[in-house]
Amino acid sequence: MNRIYPKELLVKQLNEYKGILQESIINYLNSLIELEFSVVRDYISDSDRKALAEFELYKNIAIYNIYNRAKTFFAKQNDDFIIAEDTGGLERLGVSIKLGNRYIELFDFNYSEILPNRWGGNYNIPYGFMTLKIGDVSLFQTLESKEMKEAEMERIMKKLESLYDSKNPYCSYKIGPGASWEFDHAKEIREYEELFKQLDNKKELNDEDKREIEITRKIYALLLEDLGLTNESFTESLPGFGLEQTVLNKTLVKKMPNLTVKNNIKYI
Repeated sequence: MNRIYPKELLVKQLNEYKGILQESIINYLNSLIELEFSVVRDYISDSDRKALAEFELYKNIAIYNIYNRAKTFFAKQNDDFIIAEDTGGLERLGVSIKLGNRYIELFDFNYSEILPNRWGGNYNIPYGFMTLKIGDVSLFQTLESKEMKEAEMERIMKKLESLYDSKNPYCSYKIGPGASWEFDHAKEIREYEELFKQLDNKKELNDEDKREIEITRKIYALLLEDLGLTNESFTESLPGFGLEQTVLNKTLVKKMPNLTVKNNIKYI
């Protein structure tokens, strides 16, 4: 089910709150419906935002605002963007651009009621449960950094040294848990060796890399301005695990009531 409510319905529902909510709040919500500015912008106080976060109507208006302002924004740009809506059973709006054989992410708004569970799969919100979560907005930028590349190569080398020194904790190497450990251990070593080789062989940025940096920098700056944010609006989030623990990828976050904005940085 697509949770983007039509404008007419949102206006009708908002009118039912006249006399209940302050006129200034009614005007604010109406401006969000009219897409006059982004819901992320600090046009109301933190206390008002927290109070509104308890209303399902605010959630629906916020989703409508983020979704449609993003579509309007990318429609105005002179690039061949790929816009994906409600893909893979998830309610989301994703925007990317193809460079050679790669797809470069530029924007993502996940407003799905399907959430990841701790084992990596998905679970649905139980029937009858009303979540007030608005969703996650993701921005993307690619930056050149020789320092981060060197730090990543050093991290990989230390990991490989640890793997080379690791001993099988099981008695038998041919059957049972011991054999599984040997297989997984060898696989992990190959993966880290390949990562190191790829970084070591890449001396200069190619034209696609330079184009990726140029496009993401432009779109990121424009989206940041539209959302009323700056680089200082974000704080660093928790690192990834295993192969995802690379220092070449960093995610910074800005948390708001029922809404998270993520700044995904890739270093090359």
